[in-house]
Amino acid sequence: MTDDLLGRDLDLGFIADEEGRVLAGPSMRADLRAKRREGASSRKLDLATIDGRANLAQAIILRLMCEREELSVLGVPWYGSRHHRLIGEPNTEGNRALVKLYVLECLRQEPRLEKILKVDVRPGDGLAKRDTCRIEISAQIIGSATPLNLVVPFSFGGGAA
Repeated sequence: MTDDLLGRDLDLGFIADEEGRVLAGPSMRADLRAKRREGASSRKLDLATIDGRANLAQAIILRLMCEREELSVLGVPWYGSRHHRLIGEPNTEGNRALVKLYVLECLRQEPRLEKILKVDVRPGDGLAKRDTCRIEISAQIIGSATPLNLVVPFSFGGGAA
């Protein structure tokens, strides 16, 4: 039942495994991946797909990567997150609280999540990462006893965290 709910989508290449562990942060460039077609010549390739928990993790990361109202021209102005509006602001406790608020607001858009268990926004370590933070997410998937856990970087300075 849960696998049907979690669905299948094209693999953009940043999910490491079926548990939804992320290979790299959402600031990386995502692109379609190819895989060898089973039972055919080794030169035949298909677009790779991703399913289950990994598909849900990818979907959540894509939601967080998208700035709210960015897809208004496609008729979905509510899709995405507002935390990108904090780029250029200082990495203060108040701004990290706003990041948390905006991430919670974004996660509530995802219909496959039953409950958000935790969103912690922690400042980056050291001087070199003073404008970054780590967003730790734990959420309950509908019909699953095992929560989905993600860690997503964010940089108040913009660019890669």
